[in-house]
Amino acid sequence: MAIDIKIVDGDGSGNRAKVNDAGYIFTQNSNLPPVDNREQQLLYRQFLTLNGDGTTTDMIVDGSTTPQLFTINAIPDKDIFITSLSILIQGAGLSLGNNFAGGAALTNGVRMYYEDQNGEVNIGTDLTTNFSFTRLCQGQMPFGDNTTAFIKTDGTPAIFPTLNFKKVFGFTSGLRLLRNTTNKLVLEVNDNLPGTVGASPAFTIIANGFELK
Repeated sequence: MAIDIKIVDGDGSGNRAKVNDAGYIFTQNSNLPPVDNREQQLLYRQFLTLNGDGTTTDMIVDGSTTPQLFTINAIPDKDIFITSLSILIQGAGLSLGNNFAGGAALTNGVRMYYEDQNGEVNIGTDLTTNFSFTRLCQGQMPFGDNTTAFIKTDGTPAIFPTLNFKKVFGFTSGLRLLRNTTNKLVLEVNDNLPGTVGASPAFTIIANGFELK
């Protein structure tokens, strides 16, 4: 004889899980972490910095001999959920074609990856031009016309594509850096950027998301 088992809410509301005729339990997805009075969700906005020093945000560095790593590292007491990256690349003479900032295309390029308990996972490995960053971000945010598409033209020309981890990679709550681990998000520079990017260059990345305590 079958045993009748009920799954009910633990707070005494009497709410029960429902099963349809095919034997599936009805569930509902949520884009937010579970509500728990022991946890607290806080806004998160940080630059990627050289070796995670929290200070050096300028990525125009020489990584041709020794790769230069700009990181956001996991912290002891909070999970970090990175939902998007705001990338700024600027340089006099910048275009969306075969160049990086206002100079030539990079030879080795930069690599973006994250590292978790399973090792390194590549996000972008062929980032050598302004267009390669725009393509990685799937053309977000789109603006401009045929000659100025994606380019800020007032002052020194710049692009500022946004990489949305939820939309591009399907992360429900963003890229997670688990607390009290060696998890990190990394931008690895493998070229001598000061010698190639042209006049008035800038290259920075801001991570946006939230922390869960």
